[in-house]
Formats: sequence, C-alpha cells, structure tokens
Amino acid sequence: MDGKSHVIVGLFATGVTMYATKNDAMTIPLVVGAISSLVPDLDHQNSSLTKKVSTPLRVFFSFLFLSVSLFILIKTGNLVSSGSWVYAIALCLGFIISVSWLRNIKSILFLTGILVSLIGWMFFYGNWSVVCMGLFIAVASRLKHRGLTHSVYFLGFWTGISYLIQKDIGVSGVCLAGFIGYFSHLLGDNFFTKRRIKWL
Repeated sequence: MDGKSHVIVGLFATGVTMYATKNDAMTIPLVVGAISSLVPDLDHQNSSLTKKVSTPLRVFFSFLFLSVSLFILIKTGNLVSSGSWVYAIALCLGFIISVSWLRNIKSILFLTGILVSLIGWMFFYGNWSVVCMGLFIAVASRLKHRGLTHSVYFLGFWTGISYLIQKDIGVSGVCLAGFIGYFSHLLGDNFFTKRRIKWL
C-alpha cells in the first residue's frame, strides 16, 4: 500500500467512525484521521509524510549550506595563508562530515522532531501535545521501517498524543480519529502487503 491508499482507507474509516458515534465535529477529525494514517511511515525516508515534514528544515539547511560554504572557503584560505594547515584540514573535514550527515532525510527528520519539541516546550508550555509530537517524530526517524512504529505500543503513543491534541484544541473526536487513522494503516500493511507487521 502507498500513501494515497492509506489516506483513502484512513479517511473512510474515520468518517464511518465519526458518523457511527454521532460526533458533531467532522472536518478536524477527518484531517487528523488522514494524517494519522500516514504517521506510521515516518520511519521510512521515502514516505510522503516524511518528505513533507522535513521540507522546511531541508530548505533552511540549503541556504545555511551556501552561507557556511562561503565562510569555510574564506576561513580555510586565511588558515592556509597563515600556515595553519592542520586547522584548515580539520575545518574542511568537519564540514564534509556534517554535510554528509545532513544529506540523509532521516537525520533532517530527527532534527525536525527535536525542533518541534523545543518549540512546544518554549512557546506552547502546558500544551504537551506539541512536545510529544516532536518526540514521536524524532524517535520514529531513528527506527527501522515497519518496526516499532508498526506496533500496538506506538499506536498507544499516537493515541495518547491525539488525546492531548483533543484536550488542547477542545474538539471532540480527535483522539478517536487519531486511533482509527493509525490503526487503519497497521491493518492495511498487515493484510495488503507481502510482509506482515509485528504487532508486539
């Protein structure tokens, strides 16, 4: 199953659940259900949600790369002209290692998660949903595909985050939509792909 399939199934399952439970709000729970149906694949670097979530930092790092490249070039030139070859080589090697690490989309996703958590802690103090969401993104980016993110443990973790979001924004059905969207992804991967998931 690809991202579109997961979203379609997630939207359908969330819509049916909201209708069956006679939930007053529909729009926000449907959006939460659609996003939740993609969340388990944050452990995969080519998933649509991974690319979307990491895009802002990728753009930022592109501009930062150009600025730092210019600085490194000037600084290396100054170090070489003053005879400090060792420092010039160390500076260039450090820069190359940093750039190669940041070229990995999962590394950028990890930094995005940490940044979201810090923003949640500093600017949305008391709204633990933002902090926990950032931690979820950071942890998921470090896991192997179809590992822990495709288990009941992370289903529970995401349902807990959905509950915190529901509490923060005051819209009923968000917690249930988060659970249904995430669960629909796990069911889809378990029954409609060659390799089944490990629930526990």
